[in-house]
Amino acid sequence: MLTRRSLMRSAVGIAALAATPALAQSPWPSRLLKIVVPLPPGGVMDGLTRVVADRLAQRLGQSVIVENKPGANGMIAASAVAGADPDGYTILSTMSSIVQNVSLHKSPSYKMSDLLPLAPLGRLPIAFIVPKTLGVTTLRDFVEKARSSPKPLSYGTYGLGSSAHIIGEVLMKNTGIKLLQVPYRGEAPALTAILAGEVDSAFVSVGGAVAQRENALTLAIANPARMKRYADIPTFDEAGFPVLGLTGFSGFFAPAAVPKPVADRLNKELREIVALPDVNSKLLDLGFEDMSDIADFAGFVDDEVKRWASVIHEFNISI
Repeated sequence: MLTRRSLMRSAVGIAALAATPALAQSPWPSRLLKIVVPLPPGGVMDGLTRVVADRLAQRLGQSVIVENKPGANGMIAASAVAGADPDGYTILSTMSSIVQNVSLHKSPSYKMSDLLPLAPLGRLPIAFIVPKTLGVTTLRDFVEKARSSPKPLSYGTYGLGSSAHIIGEVLMKNTGIKLLQVPYRGEAPALTAILAGEVDSAFVSVGGAVAQRENALTLAIANPARMKRYADIPTFDEAGFPVLGLTGFSGFFAPAAVPKPVADRLNKELREIVALPDVNSKLLDLGFEDMSDIADFAGFVDDEVKRWASVIHEFNISI
């Protein structure tokens, strides 16, 4: 059930519904729905969203398509959904960039008040990987190699301002090493860059890292504790280089003025879909962690805005 905090966000939607008799009488859903993803096809976020979209279509009896709108660390996608008709037919599936952008940019293209948090998808720990050809096997090896290198080693990310970028900045400041960020338009290109030898390392999802185990080593994950599904991967803290347990998250949002009955229905359907055994197993396989313990998703999002703002300001991260 959506909480008081989230219902306050959609109060304007109730007024809009009351003022529009035709909308009030129209059944929802009565046509195709669209889920917007801020990344290109091929990454774990895109893949998991498509699994959810298929199940949502079955449950609603309407087609549900996924539209990829990469760029600007998710701001293009977020702005598109924030400005969409608040009728429940346009949804955003995104991650921590949604809350990071409002602190990274002086004038972001959307405000958090433009969007209504619907339901969580999963926590999304970030993995640090290197190609096996780099010649290191531990995070400490990598740090020592970076310190002795005559030029900065490079690290790929899935975008400026992303969790990958922020964690990289924190790692540099906590270790004193210099790294060169190479931002890509999504995780899939960053993984391709690792395999092609274009970068010396990369921050990617755990699912993306595990998929490349034949060619790349996962040195650590940014998470407070080891993951149950991939318990062999140490955390940065365990490796001796803390990055504040900066775990990301993913979830679904709608335009802020979406009518409350529609928001409630989407919240219910999305939560039930993610809890399905096969979907939840897929979520864990792809390197996500369960977020079903988060009953108040709107409150969680508000807390994440503050948490990431604190990190961004403390480490003076800018783009």
